[in-house]
Amino acid sequence: MYPELLVAPMRADLTIAGFKELKSSQEVDTELKDQKGTTLLVINSVCGCAAGAARPGGAGGAKKARKPR
Repeated sequence: MYPELLVAPMRADLTIAGFKELKSSQEVDTELKDQKGTTLLVINSVCGCAAGAARPGGAGGAKKARKPR
């Protein structure tokens, strides 16, 4: 929906922080199906809410000693 030039840096914010990119609902279902414990799932977006809170919060959480899985 959005041009790759716009989306790529936003995607990189999370993948550099250690998040695994899941691009389809099937990938999400497969990844979460057998998870035990707590999982942090960040829905990336190009809107202001994601830029101002979701991506920085997710990336910050991934840098902590106790990482969500």
